[in-house]
Amino acid sequence: MRRRRIAVAATAALGLVGGLSAAHFASADPARPDGGLDTALLEQRLEDFAGLTEGSVLVEVRGGDDTWKNAAGPRSLEEDARDARVGDRVRIGSVTKSMVAAVVMQLDGEGALDLDDPIGEYLPGLLPYEADPTIRQLLQHTAGLPDWVEVVYPGLSEGDLSEVREGYRDRYEPEELVAIGTQGPLLFEPGEDWAYSNTGYVVLGLLIEERTGHGLRHELRERVFEPAGMDGSYFPHDGSSGIKGKHSTPYITTGDPDDPYFDATWASSSQLGASGGIVSTVGDVNDFYDALTDGTLLTADQLAEATAFVEGGQGFQYGLGLGGVQVGCPDDPEEVFIGHVGDGTGHQTQSFHSADGERQITLSWSVDDKHGYTDPAAFEEALFGMLTAGLCGV
Repeated sequence: MRRRRIAVAATAALGLVGGLSAAHFASADPARPDGGLDTALLEQRLEDFAGLTEGSVLVEVRGGDDTWKNAAGPRSLEEDARDARVGDRVRIGSVTKSMVAAVVMQLDGEGALDLDDPIGEYLPGLLPYEADPTIRQLLQHTAGLPDWVEVVYPGLSEGDLSEVREGYRDRYEPEELVAIGTQGPLLFEPGEDWAYSNTGYVVLGLLIEERTGHGLRHELRERVFEPAGMDGSYFPHDGSSGIKGKHSTPYITTGDPDDPYFDATWASSSQLGASGGIVSTVGDVNDFYDALTDGTLLTADQLAEATAFVEGGQGFQYGLGLGGVQVGCPDDPEEVFIGHVGDGTGHQTQSFHSADGERQITLSWSVDDKHGYTDPAAFEEALFGMLTAGLCGV
C-alpha cells in the first residue's frame, strides 16, 4: 500500500519516533533496581538533549508515585531572557488530536453518534466526495482526505518559510480549511490506506459542535480539561493569536544566517484549531493521558477501541487519536507506549505513556528546525535517550 509523507507543519512529527528501534537502546543506562526514577540519568539525558537545541526544553516524567520535572534553556532567544520554567505554556500541536478524539468517543458512548456512521450523516455536503468516510476513519487517518497544510504552505516541507511568513497570521473558518484541503481528489478510497490529515480533524471539530450545540472550546473545557485537572490548559478563542500567560517563545529556523530564527508566537490560532490548537503545559499533558488511562475520560472498552492500532507508516502505529511506539525497554521490548507528538508552529511536543498509566513522559522544546539540526543523528539519539530514560528507566 502507498504511504504518504506526513506534512511538516502543524502535524505530528511521527517519523522521528517511529524510526527508532530497540537497537538504539542497547547502550542506555538500566533502570534503578529499587524501581524508582533515576533522577541522575534523567538529568544527564536532559543536559544532552538541551545542548543540541538553542531554545527551551521542558520535561515531566512520572513513574508510579514519583514525579521528576525540569526545564533547561531560556524562555526566548532575546538577550537577557529569563530561564524557562517547567510550568511554562506551549502550543502542543497535534497532541490536541488525542483530546479531540476523546470527546468524539465520549459522544459515541452517549449515543450522540456512531463511529462507523459516514460523516455525511451529520455534516451533509461538507466533503465534496462520492465516497463518504466514517468517523472512525477520520479519527485514525484512513479516510483519504488530503491535508490543507500542504496546500496553503507547499514549500514548508522543503524548508521554505516564505509562505509562512506571509500567511501565518491569516484567519480561517474551519469550513474554509476543509474546502482548501479537499480541492483535489481523495488520496485513496476510505479505509484502503493511511495518510495523516489535519483536514480530517478539522472535520471532527465541526462534528463535535454539530452534535453538542456548543463550541469546541466549551466541550474541551467541560469534557477534558476540568475532569483531568488540566488547570493550565486552554483552547484559544476563534480569531485569536499569541499565547496567554508565561510561556516559552516558539521559533522556526529560517536557514538565513543573518536572520536565523522566526518568532511564531503570533500565529493565528484558527490555523491550528481542532487539529492542533490547544495550549498546555507538560504536566497538564501528563494529567490528560493519566485521565485517559485510569477511566476518568474513557471506559476500559473505549480505551481498548482507541488503541486498536493500524499501521501508520514509518514504524508508527495509529488508533483513534492515539499513536503507539515500541522503544525496546529491557523488561519488555515489545511493549507499546501510547501518546502523540505535535508541531505547534515552533513548539515541538512528544508525549508517551505506558498503557497502565504508570510510566509517563512529556517533553517539549521551542525551536522547530525545518532546516535540520546541526547534527540530526546526534539530535535523534539525544531525543531517544530522553524518551527511554523516562519510559524505561523505572
